[in-house]
Amino acid sequence: MARSQQEQEYEAHEQEQPREVQIVPGILTLSKTNAEQFHQSMRQMILNTGYGAFEYLETINFFAKVKDYISGNAQAKIPADKELVGFIRDEIMKHPKGKFTTARGVIFEAAETGTSYDFSKCEDPILVALESQKSQVDEALKARKEFLKTVPIEGLTVVDTASGETVTVYPPSKSSNSSYKVSLPR
Repeated sequence: MARSQQEQEYEAHEQEQPREVQIVPGILTLSKTNAEQFHQSMRQMILNTGYGAFEYLETINFFAKVKDYISGNAQAKIPADKELVGFIRDEIMKHPKGKFTTARGVIFEAAETGTSYDFSKCEDPILVALESQKSQVDEALKARKEFLKTVPIEGLTVVDTASGETVTVYPPSKSSNSSYKVSLPR
């Protein structure tokens, strides 16, 4: 039976791919050390051959996003999946001492992962005053930093209102890091 042009191209492409990373039959131990070793192996393969960089990173970013949907991500405004987390906690609690170990050595334990306090019902006038002062200071600090960003490179002469002294202020130094950004499609 004749193979299509697409099948022939796919097979040719597959033959070009390096075969340095192999999955060995058996149970893979999932550990911090193995995670580092896996990354180092992938890193070496990518740097040596140029293959797999985008696939590796898109997979890592996909699973990082999946983690966000389980554990939540306040910065991305993704709430934790409380129903799933509750189910997992209930399953863990069915095991002795609230602890379950998988065949690959991963340990699941019931744990308290954070404590929060609601001070809104305390009716403490000192706390209310301090929070008001903090809010005012935060706003003044933000405004001053925005002002300093506009100061010319040669500086600007200003009067220190606390001491009455004349000083020259300069803009903040600016630096940035160069990296890359990965965006999963919607």
